[in-house]
Amino acid sequence: MLDQLLNLAEGPLEEMLAGMNQQSPKSSAGALKESIFSSIQKEISTGDLSAVKEMFSGSETSPDSPVINKLQGDVSNSLIDKLGISKEQAMGIAAAALPMILNFFNKRVNDAPQDNEDIMSSVISSLQGNSGKINTGDLLGSLMGGKNGGGMDLGGLMDLGKGLFK
Repeated sequence: MLDQLLNLAEGPLEEMLAGMNQQSPKSSAGALKESIFSSIQKEISTGDLSAVKEMFSGSETSPDSPVINKLQGDVSNSLIDKLGISKEQAMGIAAAALPMILNFFNKRVNDAPQDNEDIMSSVISSLQGNSGKINTGDLLGSLMGGKNGGGMDLGGLMDLGKGLFK
């Protein structure tokens, strides 16, 4: 699910990378999207939903926010491996891309017909399942697009996501 939502931001990522003089913005955007997805998944697997909460908060995410700082190292290391770029370039891309991605979704949450709190409640409820506790296996299966998403029902969340991008 998360990868499908990040696909919606690929165009803006390409534009951002072209503005940063990346030689191949399209393939770089794909690598960047994968790196962000992987970093957020890593956080979720530990039970830390702060990146997902921030992504759907509807509030402006500052480039120096704790969530950005937490994700930036993983994303930049992944970009170094995937794109073969310098640490400085990777840090610059991550520093620009992370707030852009989170704010991309925050803007859509603000533009949605539902109240921000309703959207956040739906996201968190879907991520936690019926028990109110995070089942990491179910969560990762659902977020990674597994067919057996376990006990979590993210269909409603996906419908919500579709509504955000009309």
